[in-house]
Amino acid sequence: MTSSTTNSPLSISLPSYQKPPVNEVVFGLRFTTPEGIRMPHAGLLWQKFQTDYPIIQHAAPIASAKGEIQIDMITGVPLPRFWFINIEDDQLVQFQFDRLYYNWRRRKNDYPRYNYVRSAFETVYDKTAQFFNELKFGDIFPLEYELTYINHIPKGDGWDSIEDLPKIFNDFNWNYYKESRFLPKPQRISWRSEFSLPDEKGSLIVSLKHAIRSDDNSPIIVLELKTNGFCKSADKKNIFEWFDFSHEWIVKGFTDLTTIDVQKIWGKI
Repeated sequence: MTSSTTNSPLSISLPSYQKPPVNEVVFGLRFTTPEGIRMPHAGLLWQKFQTDYPIIQHAAPIASAKGEIQIDMITGVPLPRFWFINIEDDQLVQFQFDRLYYNWRRRKNDYPRYNYVRSAFETVYDKTAQFFNELKFGDIFPLEYELTYINHIPKGDGWDSIEDLPKIFNDFNWNYYKESRFLPKPQRISWRSEFSLPDEKGSLIVSLKHAIRSDDNSPIIVLELKTNGFCKSADKKNIFEWFDFSHEWIVKGFTDLTTIDVQKIWGKI
């Protein structure tokens, strides 16, 4: 989490952390599928990214909110999602015929801050928009936007057991010591809340759960803050203003949800 947003007038008031627990950041948008786009076009698009993202993989398609996936109208075969990955494996471009995502993922390096990730996504967006225009697909017409911050809080960083969660999160409490309690303490927890963004700009969805870190099998708490919504214009300036606005909500929401004690561990400035 950081306070450095180039285009946002409220950025100077954002909290900042020297050691934020950010594990992954995702910028993305869903757009109208261009007419005439076909499977080979994904390979042509990759050529624009190949220098920086030389690894290409298939991934399962992302379904719509109704559970529908895009299929080839001639063969009936589901259309895949494509991953373009850099050598360090910490940056990922995802392309589906109705979606575009950019992921920064923690590997060896620390979170490089919002401006860096925003700039990388903007480059991805520009190259894709250029590709669409070159092939006469027209402009990218966004339908929905998404910004997600996934935080990993390992055991030992302010918590050791379920009873310690109130030390991390202001709004979570398990009253284990209440007299005549029938249930034992939970083995795992899962919590989800949704908040409306102002001016009908979408929603902020916060989720909390236990998990096991894959690289060392150590327990972690996963705190995810995700905004999704739309703006009323497909103009690039308005699109990125929405992302800056969402970033402010995520950072301030993160600070509002977590306690002062754990924020000291993360080096809140």
